[in-house]
Amino acid sequence: MGRFTFFLLTFVGLAVVYSLRTYQTIEVKNERFDFEKAKKAHADKVKEIEELKKMQAALYAPKVEKVEVEATGPLVELTTPQLQRGHDLYAKCVVCHGKSGEGKKSQNAPAIGGQHDWYIVTQLQAMKDGVRVNKVMDPYLKKLENQEFADLAAYISKLPKIWAK
Repeated sequence: MGRFTFFLLTFVGLAVVYSLRTYQTIEVKNERFDFEKAKKAHADKVKEIEELKKMQAALYAPKVEKVEVEATGPLVELTTPQLQRGHDLYAKCVVCHGKSGEGKKSQNAPAIGGQHDWYIVTQLQAMKDGVRVNKVMDPYLKKLENQEFADLAAYISKLPKIWAK
């Protein structure tokens, strides 16, 4: 125990001597504090941080490629009366969900093109029953019946699948 105490005291003594030596070599500046200079230095530092944040955001931002869909013909061949009725009903949905069901981020409307018909029917029924709240779609859904949900879902499920990644 005596050796450890001797080592510890020697180590502490050397640390104190080293601290005092560096204390005496610190340069003393008697300049007056310039508030404007400090303010400018702070503004420069904030500007540098903002530039670094922009560079970091650009580096880590996901690259999203916009997919263009050419309207060369009908998106879905209307071979059955159900698809025809679904097409007619979908005319009101185009405003938010897009012509090919790609969704519109500006209106917070999801991409629904190519989704399974059973899922679409389930979600529409849940919105109509009030289980899933969607105030934008409520006026449209209150007027529709189960068969119209099935027609609409059949049409939407045939749309091309263009979902954001």
